[in-house]
Amino acid sequence: MLILHGFAMSNYFNMVKHALMLKGCEFSENKLYPQVPELLALTATGKIPAITTTSGHHISETSVILDYIEDIYPQPALYPQTAEGRAQTRQLIKVIELYLELPSRRLMGDFFARRKPQDALAAEVLKSFTKGCEVINQLTDIQPYLLGKDLTVADIFMRYALAIPSMLSPRLLDFDPISAISGLDEWQKMMADSDIARKIDADQLENRPEFMAKISG
Repeated sequence: MLILHGFAMSNYFNMVKHALMLKGCEFSENKLYPQVPELLALTATGKIPAITTTSGHHISETSVILDYIEDIYPQPALYPQTAEGRAQTRQLIKVIELYLELPSRRLMGDFFARRKPQDALAAEVLKSFTKGCEVINQLTDIQPYLLGKDLTVADIFMRYALAIPSMLSPRLLDFDPISAISGLDEWQKMMADSDIARKIDADQLENRPEFMAKISG
């Protein structure tokens, strides 16, 4: 059985978990936090998520894991059939990651400290968010999913990658990425309305006290 390493408060962990559940894969969860010795024994980066395959190989990096899951569990498909469609899906994921998810992490210290970020930092992150939303508007055609009528891995990625920027940005930058992307509000409601999403959200809520205690001290 495949083993998924990580913890429920990690958005990247939840992307992989959502894909596994959607495909009906059998897997177990091994709660590990970044950089702990047990995780470093599996992946030298110490990052989560990581998986151990049924043959005992260890794989890390979220996009690599998602591609691996698609390779070994091809149904239901999370990538379009055409090479162009798959490239467009990966392109959208990369834009979400580079312009929204990763920059938002630069604000987390200020958010948890309940202070305003420095003006230069706020300007840099806001510029990235604004550009990212502009590009995402150009790349998406929400009917009802991000790239049209079929759910893709980009929808799963967006749902969890958006969690931090949509939490921090309105409070610290007076900018709401959900409002800045056409059709995303209704899309977000649709994506939350599934048994899988509700299960993952409930697991996050249950694990929040432990996570907050860990990061506070």
